[in-house]
Amino acid sequence: MNAITRRTAAACLLTLASGLASAQATDWPARPIRIVVPFAAAGSTDILARVLARALSAELGQSVVVENKPGASGNIGADVVAKAPADGYTLLYTSTNLTANPALMPMPFDVLKDFAPISRVAFLPLALFKSPQVQAKSLSELVAQVKASPGKFNFSSSGKGGAPHLAGELFAMAAGLEMVHVPYNGAGPALVDVAAGQVQLTFTTYTSAQAMLAGKKVDAVAVANRNRLAVMPDVPTFEEAGIKGMEIGTMNGLLAPAGTPPAVIARIYNALAKAGQGQDFRRQFVEQGGEVLLENPATFTTYIREDVARWKALVARIGGLK
Repeated sequence: MNAITRRTAAACLLTLASGLASAQATDWPARPIRIVVPFAAAGSTDILARVLARALSAELGQSVVVENKPGASGNIGADVVAKAPADGYTLLYTSTNLTANPALMPMPFDVLKDFAPISRVAFLPLALFKSPQVQAKSLSELVAQVKASPGKFNFSSSGKGGAPHLAGELFAMAAGLEMVHVPYNGAGPALVDVAAGQVQLTFTTYTSAQAMLAGKKVDAVAVANRNRLAVMPDVPTFEEAGIKGMEIGTMNGLLAPAGTPPAVIARIYNALAKAGQGQDFRRQFVEQGGEVLLENPATFTTYIREDVARWKALVARIGGLK
């Protein structure tokens, strides 16, 4: 085959591949879409993934189902999506664990190379919750009790290395406390043991704690945000309570496997952006203590790269996590 023939054949193959990708995007979605949540059911990521799934289903005219695959601080579920066919039928709805984990543990995938970011959907500030068995009426009283019993207080999280775990470490460092971290495979299980008094404290989102807070099974102590949350107006921020540097939360984002056709990514993002214009969609996120963002794929890609670097710097400042 001479050079001209080879170039002609290569051009034909590229044209054919482009045509196939375009046809696939036009036909998509032809079957149900799966959204993998890499945490247990009933946590904030799971709850909001289901809000998003219903909205996408309405916009795309196709079933969108949520599947929980918890474990390894979110890495098990994320790895399922990283290795899934890049056809737009398997998506990942995840949290800050995705960008924090590379600073903490060996990864089964490359966060920056193995995913096609679609949108950072929301930001949810974290709050400190305690067991009702802990008799403290304020953050200052709680700090005094923990200081008086070094190593006797535990705090749970949705998994090692996630924003809730890092929030606990930051709190301990800022207030000069000695606490023991107890990781779980999701915010739901972590809260259950706080309600039972097996663990004294936890950092999580309002979304995750909402039902137990309403049932008075856990108590809210302080919010790790610049401002108080509208859904918990009586709960002070850490800064109001005298502890600075406690502004931390978790992002919620939607991603596809790397190599997913750009036209499919665009369809998913456009459907999400359209759903996000509805008051009902935004209301559900705000009522869960979140802020709707809906960043485009390029902006979300930049965010992921910068957040990976930010968590590495933060973990180094803390001195590593146990």
